[in-house]
Amino acid sequence: MTGGNRENWGLNAPRDKSLEHWEAEQEVIGPGLQAVMLWSTMCVETAEGAVLTDLDGNRVLDFQGAGGVNSIGHANPHFVSALSAQVAVSPAGAFGSHARREMAQAVRDFLPEPLDRIQLYSGGTEAVEAALRLAKSVTGKYEFLSFWGGFHGKSLGSLALTAGARAGLGPLPSGHFSAPYANCYRCPLKLKPDSCGLACVDQAREVIKQNSTGALAALVVEPVQGRSGNVVPPPGYLQALGEVAKEFDALLIVDEMMTGFGRTGAAFAFQHDGVVPDIVTVGKGMGGGYPVTGVISTAQHMSARPFSDPSASSSSFGAFPMACRAVATVIDVLVEENLVDHTEQLGAELLEALRPLVDEAPLVGDVRGIGLAIGIELVSDKTTREPVSGEVLRETFLALLKAGVLVMTGGNTLRLYPPLNIGRDQALEAVEIIRRTLIGGVA
Repeated sequence: MTGGNRENWGLNAPRDKSLEHWEAEQEVIGPGLQAVMLWSTMCVETAEGAVLTDLDGNRVLDFQGAGGVNSIGHANPHFVSALSAQVAVSPAGAFGSHARREMAQAVRDFLPEPLDRIQLYSGGTEAVEAALRLAKSVTGKYEFLSFWGGFHGKSLGSLALTAGARAGLGPLPSGHFSAPYANCYRCPLKLKPDSCGLACVDQAREVIKQNSTGALAALVVEPVQGRSGNVVPPPGYLQALGEVAKEFDALLIVDEMMTGFGRTGAAFAFQHDGVVPDIVTVGKGMGGGYPVTGVISTAQHMSARPFSDPSASSSSFGAFPMACRAVATVIDVLVEENLVDHTEQLGAELLEALRPLVDEAPLVGDVRGIGLAIGIELVSDKTTREPVSGEVLRETFLALLKAGVLVMTGGNTLRLYPPLNIGRDQALEAVEIIRRTLIGGVA
């Protein structure tokens, strides 16, 4: 596991090389990059484990992790060796290969029953679109319910699932509607989590009754909402949504792009709630940095037509040997280093160290998370829970980066995604930098 002695983290050296490099890139690169990339203007020279070194020699602890992609550490030697060997032998083509057979065996051993089939893709939104096609094929229906605050992609079908991020991009396909998510810190129904009785599930049921034409194919839900700040729903929520899906003879699709393959301290986040989805979408950490995603389901569901017809569910790059080798290698590292258990234990320790910020730091309204997916929500008023402005969020992000920790953001929340194999000492050092910076105040 990646460790590290105490070092001088942060943007201490002048950033002349990085800024010149960034400006040269922007002469060609189009707009619309992630906000944290634009704010940081960071240009990476080398990356190893949880450490990024920029062109000027500044070193920061990477708790952004490419939005959860960096599951087994930058430049993991097993990953480097496996992919270097693969690219020299057979990098392209979706034919049968040693890499695909080894990937299939690794996935089979890793998946919980009855899930036993995977189809690979190259991007998250591509996999979500495939999951929608699969649900339509299985059910013969075409409507979908998604949830406020979720994120599922930017292509037409997945964008229609992503409530709150569609302004200026209509018209959207019909048959998509959304309901409140179980965000207990910001309950959309203004109820208390200890006495609401999962009223948000009743609301979802009512939304279906009022909006559906009787053609509901699936509910699509994240087990932990990433974009909204790693919002963890209360126990029983996913199980209750599964019951709603059954009531309407629909499927339950769980989007595990952010959470799958160990991120939450379980192989898949849905396992925390004891539910078995019909379809699961996965990606990010599954490839450890290689762009590969997937749709997971059962042999019975995947045999449904037209999804199972030749070329109907294929992807140009999804099952290439490089992608298969990446998936097989990540799973091997997760299993051999027992990283799922490590993530569960270390994540609990980090949360315990960060939760006092709610009382100690002027801007922190809530600290939440599960495993190594952690959210620190920033508010301007702890009583009203008024979110901080975008400018304050940016200033806080930059203060943390200058101090030596790179984080992700979402809404008004700081999101933490260290590699699953980060050492305890290095993780706690990053947490101490975060605590010191936030307690000192930014605005």
